[in-house]
Amino acid sequence: MNAPPGSINPRLARGLLLICFFFSGFTALLYQTVWMRLALARFGVNTSVVATVLAVFMLGLAAGSVLAARLVERVEARFGIGPLRLYAVAELVVGIGGLTVPALMSAGREALLAAGPESGGLYSAASTLILTAILLPFCTAMGLTFPAAIAFLKRAGAAGEGHEPFSALYLANVAGALLGAVVTPLFLVEFFGFLATCRGAAVLNAAIAAATLVAFRRGRLAPARPAAEALALVPRDPASRIRRLALFVTGFSTMGMEVVWMRLYPTINGTFVYSFAEIVAIYLLATTFGSFVYRRLRRSEFAGRIGLWFPWLCAASLLPLLSASVTFPEINVILRVFIGLAPFCALLGFLTPALIDREAGDDPARAGNAYGINLLGCVMGSLVAGLVLLPSMGTRGTAFVLASPLFFFLIAPSVRRDGHAVWSVAALAASAAIWFSTTLFEEKFETAQVRRDHVATVVAAGTGMNRSLYVNGSGMTALTTITKMMAHFPAAHLSRPPGRPIDALVICFGMGTSFRSLASWGANVTAVELVPSVPELFGYFAPDGPEMVRASSGRLRIVTDDGRRFLDRSRDTFDLITIDPPPPVAAAGSSLLYSKEFYASAKRKMKPGAILQAWLPTGDRETVAGMTLSVLESFPYVRVYGSIYGVGYHVIASNDPIPRLSPEELVARMPEAAVRDMREWNDSPPASFFGRMLGYEYGVDSLLIDHQRAATLAITDDRPVNEFFLMRRLAKGRVKPPTSEGKGPPAVTVPQ
Repeated sequence: MNAPPGSINPRLARGLLLICFFFSGFTALLYQTVWMRLALARFGVNTSVVATVLAVFMLGLAAGSVLAARLVERVEARFGIGPLRLYAVAELVVGIGGLTVPALMSAGREALLAAGPESGGLYSAASTLILTAILLPFCTAMGLTFPAAIAFLKRAGAAGEGHEPFSALYLANVAGALLGAVVTPLFLVEFFGFLATCRGAAVLNAAIAAATLVAFRRGRLAPARPAAEALALVPRDPASRIRRLALFVTGFSTMGMEVVWMRLYPTINGTFVYSFAEIVAIYLLATTFGSFVYRRLRRSEFAGRIGLWFPWLCAASLLPLLSASVTFPEINVILRVFIGLAPFCALLGFLTPALIDREAGDDPARAGNAYGINLLGCVMGSLVAGLVLLPSMGTRGTAFVLASPLFFFLIAPSVRRDGHAVWSVAALAASAAIWFSTTLFEEKFETAQVRRDHVATVVAAGTGMNRSLYVNGSGMTALTTITKMMAHFPAAHLSRPPGRPIDALVICFGMGTSFRSLASWGANVTAVELVPSVPELFGYFAPDGPEMVRASSGRLRIVTDDGRRFLDRSRDTFDLITIDPPPPVAAAGSSLLYSKEFYASAKRKMKPGAILQAWLPTGDRETVAGMTLSVLESFPYVRVYGSIYGVGYHVIASNDPIPRLSPEELVARMPEAAVRDMREWNDSPPASFFGRMLGYEYGVDSLLIDHQRAATLAITDDRPVNEFFLMRRLAKGRVKPPTSEGKGPPAVTVPQ
């Protein structure tokens, strides 16, 4: 049957909205990735920043979903703007966010620094308020899209029995998000940087808005029924309460579990950007598959019987513990993560749209409310898991607590009625088998000290010179004279009045070796460490360390903060700043300690004649060149030396000429306590340490690649060359490292 003249073609309406939701899902995931990274660069690598961005993102989606139905009604009554136009306006607002959020974050940071809240707690509270004010309007606009689109489809005759608009739009949206999770880290950021990627997404949002307005600008819609009346006319069946509770609980557990996954899987797949993207991509791939299966089976009788699916959801929620266990077979890492995540996420992809379809039908108000409940659970889950459960209970305990609400559903009357007792018993048995057969990374050591906080799980293990420090399963450093030379080498080059102690700053505490070495100079030393639990283990690696700090009368202090944020907030200035970023050089977020903007912050806190030492472990040519360029663009005097063992680079920079001294002259500048400290683990003659490093000096130009492309290779907040490397690695493979100008072995370079 043909549609009446002037009416909208229902099939065309559904098709266009599905395409729009696919691309809006793509941009939403892209914005979440980029905005999170920009927030960390502007306000510090801090748990409160991460929690704020995630919470505001979900809270905005929830608020928009809940408010949308009544907003559609009021906007149409007052301004004559129908649901499709409101949808287009929402997409346009999101696009405006893509253009303005980076600038707003920069302005917020400058305003915050100008206000001068040096207190860490006050700074965190103020940055939370600023980020919320910046992101909430645009995230709320994202939340408006689902109910507005459903209202349009209903009034265009494209919804109703058999079409279930929410699940169709949801499937298209998560499929687009999957594309965003793959394309953003693999291609867009590496080739274009964060800002250009964000601007491209804004153009895509504007195109979505324009397409919807142009396609149906003259079509007639059925008259709207007031939202309150529509809600009153649709009876709510007795299972509605359990469905709404299930939506909240699954959202709570899912987002809480995602926080746990980010703590679990770095022990097997590393801390690279691509490792975290892999987790998100598998999550979205499985969710898309589950939603697709639901759409195919949605008319079957058992599709809405959650009792059939919840037992297996319970068991699947613990599979990540199994796949991350040290006892799991040594197979491909991606396959291990897939085995851990795919079953749980696929079941969620099936259940979430199934629950909302049965709760809301084609009613936009109920769809918005149901989806808002699910998103509110997501907000609560991420906050409770990250800020409460993980610091107090660790990954295993947190996984148990987050899975427990799912298990409680097995005794709900409607679940027991829909399901089978045998399935519930089998799921409980499978869960128990998983629980008792797994050994997590921090549990594998016979003797170790384990600390947990809201940032990481920290393990100190080993004895003697083989003691090791692990943060979320990644080895951070070792007891090596290299970290001592990060302090002694630049300190010996300082020119200062006799009798005045060095004011030194150590960024990244690690085992405390550089901090302890500078203390041997009688210096006033401040160490900044992001992970609160790391300094608690100082005594494990340096038995005299804690007592040394207590007896220093305030000369030695350890601050828990992001190093860059500390530089921006502190009123202190320093003679020496030494930085030892966490390995590997390509670790996610590490570029924030290698970027031109970071060195600009450090430069502002340096006294006349001060020296900055930055450590660069192994890296490919682009990374070495990018780091060198970011320092060269910040400081007029730069030198680069290999380490005493020929591995890695010590980059020495200053605003003033750096004196060229012989090894003997450098030793003569050292106090006796500093000489003893330098020889603690290597009894070579004191001058030999400096002689090796001076013999491994690199010509700065030899570390660069292509001077015509030099400006595009510098590591910046927008272009983190060291972190996003996959495309150039695939194109070039391993490259030959640069050679040192002096005698001895060159620094070893291994692409990360």
